Amino acid sequence: MPAEPAKLARNSLVVGLATVLSRLLGFARDMLIARMLGAGPVADAFLVAFRLPNLMRRVLGEGGLNAPFVPVYLDLRTEGGVEAARRFAGQAFAWLALALGVVTALGLLLAPWLVLAIAGGFHDAPATLAMAASYTRIALPFLAFTTMASLLAAVLNSEGRFLVAALAPSLLNLVLIAALAVALVTEMPSQQGAALIAAAVSLGGALHLLMVAIALARGETGLARPRLQWSPGMTRLVKLGGPALLAASTSQLVLLVATQIASAQPGAVSWLYYADRVFQLPLGFVAVAMGVVLLPAIAAQESAGDAAGRRQTIDRALLLGLALAVPAATALAWLADPIISVLFERGRFGEIDRIRTADAMRAFAFGLPFAVIAKVFAQVYFARQTPRLPLYAGLSALVVAILAGQSATMAMPATNAAAAASLAFVTQAGVLGAFLLRDRLWWPQRRMLRPLLAIFAANLVMLAGIETVMPRLLASLSVEAALSWRIGALILLCGLGGALYALAGRILGAFRLRELGRLGKTS
Repeated sequence: MPAEPAKLARNSLVVGLATVLSRLLGFARDMLIARMLGAGPVADAFLVAFRLPNLMRRVLGEGGLNAPFVPVYLDLRTEGGVEAARRFAGQAFAWLALALGVVTALGLLLAPWLVLAIAGGFHDAPATLAMAASYTRIALPFLAFTTMASLLAAVLNSEGRFLVAALAPSLLNLVLIAALAVALVTEMPSQQGAALIAAAVSLGGALHLLMVAIALARGETGLARPRLQWSPGMTRLVKLGGPALLAASTSQLVLLVATQIASAQPGAVSWLYYADRVFQLPLGFVAVAMGVVLLPAIAAQESAGDAAGRRQTIDRALLLGLALAVPAATALAWLADPIISVLFERGRFGEIDRIRTADAMRAFAFGLPFAVIAKVFAQVYFARQTPRLPLYAGLSALVVAILAGQSATMAMPATNAAAAASLAFVTQAGVLGAFLLRDRLWWPQRRMLRPLLAIFAANLVMLAGIETVMPRLLASLSVEAALSWRIGALILLCGLGGALYALAGRILGAFRLRELGRLGKTS
């Protein structure tokens, strides 16, 4: 069953923590990639090839298939029972598998053009283009595996089973870490090592599909038999699916635009990638949880005609999201240099790489709260099975990103690309908010002002604490210090900041656990 309103905060925490586990494993993976490949042509080629699988993994992990699938599945289960819903799931899986087979075959054939669509700057670097096309072909089967796995995960989410679906993507990072360890221990040449990692991407996708399928088969609903049959439910899914999937993927398409901007300078794609990886940790914890857990709750309220409950759910989700996103954005901006240095500055990743990556991360940090707001707002329209408006908002964001990238100077392309992405997130949140106000589905309440002010006040307390302690830890954070000291100093700095924010926020009323537990309840 869908998550009961009172369980929304708990389920959000479960999904968020599972996503953070995946992101932390991703950090370990990226530290090894930076050590082995640095930020040169081979790294640029691999990271562009990895961008497309990673884009799909993020889109699908953030509920991209949930948006069209969950409302239709729940409606069919309500109208026709569990067997009707299972039959629909089997039909959706069979048709999706067929479509993915065709798309994967085309992708293998058109790999060089796919690379140029992501990084047009490679047109003037034929060796890098050839490497990227080769790595793309090796990693491309991941797209089919992870998309089918995400459909099965959407069934689990529809039944209120979030844990396995949230943990399964971590398998990819575990497989990649193992492949990187082999490459480093055997001192593989960088090009050969990148090919090994690309193969591990496809293997990780296959294991992801296997893990979710086993979890679904062991549940009460069971694993539906695939059937290439058409039904009214499939017609509804197709009508919703295209706009909903495109709307859910716009934040990742914005990052593709950013990659295109960065590809104008050698090394900039790598700087942008590493900055984005750090940016995705807090975004994953908040936005992914909102996208996966919030949708079934609002969909249930829409079915019940509970407009008051929907508004309160949105209010509390916004406060929860901002209570986490605002301090995270501040920390990313103020601690950009030590974070990037501790995570990546070793091996072939040098000082200039750290400086450029930190600059890009600061630019990303500005857009974090707006990306979370956009994720919350979009769920209302997905739950109402009207993805057209989130699609319009996403397209507006893409236009802003493209225009911002074209108007910027190319002196610092990675930073400009990240700034363009942040402006796009601001645009997406603003357009979605305007739609909600126009449709009278939500409007700001005066009671939200006090906790919002408290969030920003607690954030200032955290910042003051960081600024006070930072000078005393500079020696331990420097690249000359032992790695264990650097990691310990960074953990101490982040932990102190987090503790100060939590304490000040609790005292000032920025958040109350009892209120967060009431997400989705009506008064």
